[in-house]
Amino acid sequence: MPEAELQTVPTASAADVAYVGKHPHGVVKAQKPRLKVLKQNTVKGAPVNTVAPAITGTPTVPNVQTCSSGTWQNSPTYAYQWMRKGGPIPGATTATYTLAAIDHGTQVFCHVTATNSKGSVVAKSNSVTVP
Repeated sequence: MPEAELQTVPTASAADVAYVGKHPHGVVKAQKPRLKVLKQNTVKGAPVNTVAPAITGTPTVPNVQTCSSGTWQNSPTYAYQWMRKGGPIPGATTATYTLAAIDHGTQVFCHVTATNSKGSVVAKSNSVTVP
């Protein structure tokens, strides 16, 4: 089989190329399993968190804290809930939160809920201690 034909198959792995080099009539057999794997990888599921959300900002009153969404797979949308002492802070449901006097001496963190058509998953950010 001419080498130019092998170069036109961008999904061929090194193992596929080695197999074809030894078995010129096995090109179709070598590509079929690879195509099946590519199809399976395109099926999307519920969100998967790969990098946790993180809070940035100087944790002193009245500074603004920002919660990143983190990094997710499967194209979710995000909702935020800021937490104090493990419970939700009423009305604190955006990516930013302005520290208030009530936050003195507590730890603050945020929950990011990632949602797509397959489900919802919650990830917790780091905590910051407000002096």
